[in-house]
Parts: sequence; structure tokens; C-alpha cells
Amino acid sequence: MKEREIYTVGKPLLRFISVLLGLIMIWFGLMRFLPFMEDSMAALLAQYAWLPAASMASTVSISVGILEVLIGLLLMFSHEMIRRYAGLAAAVFWFSGLLLLIGKPMYQHTDVYSGFPVIGGGQTLLKHLGIAALGLGIFAFQCRERLYRAAVVSQWLGQLLVLIWIGCMKFTAVEAVGISHLMKSSPLFSWLYNFCTVQQASIVIGLTELGTAALILFWPWHQNIARLGFLAAICTYLLTNTFLFSLPAWQSDFGFPFIGRTGQFLIKDELLLLGALVLLLTPYANLCRKK
Repeated sequence: MKEREIYTVGKPLLRFISVLLGLIMIWFGLMRFLPFMEDSMAALLAQYAWLPAASMASTVSISVGILEVLIGLLLMFSHEMIRRYAGLAAAVFWFSGLLLLIGKPMYQHTDVYSGFPVIGGGQTLLKHLGIAALGLGIFAFQCRERLYRAAVVSQWLGQLLVLIWIGCMKFTAVEAVGISHLMKSSPLFSWLYNFCTVQQASIVIGLTELGTAALILFWPWHQNIARLGFLAAICTYLLTNTFLFSLPAWQSDFGFPFIGRTGQFLIKDELLLLGALVLLLTPYANLCRKK
């Protein structure tokens, strides 16, 4: 197979993905040195028996922060080989976060909900598959065809994972209340509540996300249908990032550029947007075509 037939995404876009992923990892990594992130780390460690003790939260937070910043810096490096292996390191880093979905802490446990699949804080982790796929794509681009195919397919699965799972969550009362705080703060979404209840507005968003996922699902069979889904996903991620301006996404008592957990959750959509763009530019038939 000719190189251009597989690698339909150009080097400039992959370079931009590498730089943006690097910047976000540096940004998030530096946040881990601050007290509010150490507190979040302590709360996380306390919920998992197989993680270090909560008393080590400061050490763990700083260590993870150093690693994250280092990978981010290397992703921005001009030397191609260094950038490739930084992409692989980023893929491992983000994929490892998915391990936290194993067990009860990331799910809702109330009188109404009894855990999986009603996800709580783990929603941000669902985005890690798509982000890890970006890192793998950086590593494999134009040198490892099989891995690059795996990266693009993983990106497709990552988009579906987020849109289907979080879309289904919009039908639950706990999610409807949770997103209402975001939507009511935004002039782009608050008007919905003039016509809908909190639950109805959430269902509208959920149906939109599930409809987008349904279109994306056609990627291996009908590229033109899937393109509509990728465009819808790109629009969705652009819209969710507007919450950074309408909602106080910055950590209280710190302000810009000290971004809080909600803000970090939203920023990850920028990377999923780039993943949707990669899929938009990559026909599935090209990945399957043999030499």
C-alpha cells in the first residue's frame, strides 16, 4: 500500500495534535503540584485498596505531575523520534487511567442507583481511550502501519464509548441535575429550560449524543453517513468547550490558569475533537486496503 493511502492525515495535523496534547499534559501536570489537586489525589487514593495510601497523596501527585510535564515537553520536541516515543508514553499514561474504572468508586451508589453502569466521576476517564489513541497515532504515523490502524480504530471506539455511555447517562435524574448547572450558565443552552424540565432538557442532549454515535457507528461501512457523525461530534466538542467561559471552570481562590476538575473534564474535549477530525479525514477502506 502506498503511504499516502494509509496516512490520509497530513504531518501538519499530527504535529498540531502532538503540540496540543503536550500543552494540555504540561498544564494538567503543573496543576498536580497545587494543594487542591493533592486533596483530590488523597480522596482518590483512599477509595482504592490497590493504590498507594492516601497519606502519600502529595508524593504521588507530584510524581505523576512530573511525569505528565515531562511527556508533555517531549511531545513538543522538534526531533521526530523523540516526539514519537513521547506519543507512546502519552498513550500508556492516558490508557492507564482507564484502570480506575475497575471497581466501585467511579460509579453512582445511592438509594436509586447501585453502581455500574451509572457512572459518576469516572465520566472523565471515558475520554482517555480516545486521547490514548492520539498518542499511539503520533508514535505509529508513517512507520508502523498496523499500530497506526489500531490507533485510528481505537479513536473510533473511543468516540463511541464517550457518546454512547455519557449519552445514556443523560436519561438518569442524577445526570440531568448535574448538567443543568453547566447548561443554565450558558446562553447557548439555558434557553432549553424555558421549554423543558431539567430531565427533558437532559434527554434532548442525550438523544443528540446517541444520534451522533449512531452516525459514527457506520464508519466501517458507509463513510458518507459517518462523516455527518464526525462533523456533529466536532460541533458537540466545540459547544461543550464554551462552558469554560460561561461556567467558573477555574479553581476557586486561584482563578486562571488554575483549572479545576470540571474545567479539566471539558478541556479533554479538545483532544476528542481532534480525534473526530482524524476520523473524518480517514476512510476506513484505506486502513483495510492491503499492499
